[in-house]
Amino acid sequence: MKQTRNPRFPLLIYQAIGKRWRGPSFLLIPAGVSLWWATRQSAALNTEYAALALIITLVGFLLFAYSLLAHNAGVRCHEQHFTVGSAIYPLNFSYRRITTVRPVQFNQIFPPTQEKAARRRLFESYWSKTTVVVDLNGYPLPLWWIKLWFSPYVIVPDGTGLVLLVEDWMGLIRQLETARSFQAEKRKVARL
Repeated sequence: MKQTRNPRFPLLIYQAIGKRWRGPSFLLIPAGVSLWWATRQSAALNTEYAALALIITLVGFLLFAYSLLAHNAGVRCHEQHFTVGSAIYPLNFSYRRITTVRPVQFNQIFPPTQEKAARRRLFESYWSKTTVVVDLNGYPLPLWWIKLWFSPYVIVPDGTGLVLLVEDWMGLIRQLETARSFQAEKRKVARL
């Protein structure tokens, strides 16, 4: 098996969301097309229903595309920065922004008792998993912009940082710490 230099660590939050929405969103597409076809065949149905049918089809298509793109969400460490990618939007973070990298249980950051029942069930298998918390001294973009593109389960709720729920959390911590120390050494040598 070929060893990649910068392995991607898939974010499990997006994997769960993608699996949950893939089937129902796919079913919206033929349902919307069927409704649209029925409005065209029947003179009794309004053209308003035809517009509604097209909206249902479009929403189904967009949700299905999102569920497929969610499979690509992950973390990748590069030489100068690390990239956290949501289903749609990747964001680069400099290693200089990292203050600490620590493992924490997911249910300590997001207690299941404070979540809605649907979210508790969706992430049921993840509550007891270990996650990587990357504390930052600041975000590269405004927080409102990051919240627009990323799941709330990727952002530390009561501080500045990231919650990276990945399967190989030890590998991710090792990659982040290695790259971070390499960058610190490089800066130290450059100052001399």
